[in-house]
Amino acid sequence: MYLADVTIRQYLQEGLIEITPTVKDENIRPAGVRIHLAKKILVPKPGHVDLVAPTDLEYETIDIEKDKFVLEPNAFILASTIEKIKTAPNVIAFLDGRSTIARLGVTIHVTAGVIDGNHDDARTITLEIKNLGVHSIRFHENDSLGQLVFAMLSDNIQQQSQSQYVRQDGVLPPNLAFRPGVDK
Repeated sequence: MYLADVTIRQYLQEGLIEITPTVKDENIRPAGVRIHLAKKILVPKPGHVDLVAPTDLEYETIDIEKDKFVLEPNAFILASTIEKIKTAPNVIAFLDGRSTIARLGVTIHVTAGVIDGNHDDARTITLEIKNLGVHSIRFHENDSLGQLVFAMLSDNIQQQSQSQYVRQDGVLPPNLAFRPGVDK
């Protein structure tokens, strides 16, 4: 069951959904909560990736609060939300884009769109942003790029988190050396 605005407000008050900074009322949508772009982005530098024998990848870090940044057509960046989120073990969130941004050809998550409630800490959400459109697009800190849609699970999650991004605060590059189920 997906959560409507009334239930989202209730869960925020009860602490079943925790979002910091505090969610402004205008950011609670009919079936979700708007999320906003943090000031630091990572721009990948071309290289070679071997998933069996990973090496460190190179990224340029850009502070869009200080430096103008334009995402060119076909370009890809990593960014994060300003918001940190934590949910109860029976609540998950789905990262979803905004229609206006999508109509420009911009995706905000390539595939990793599920945020589950098996973490002990609130964390930012990584945005995998790709410009599939034809326009060059300027990003600013605090741009509203998408929303979190919440759903109830049939039971509490029992499995411990296997995330290599514990206590994520801001944008992080991929951790290719971590192999879930193998690395502990």
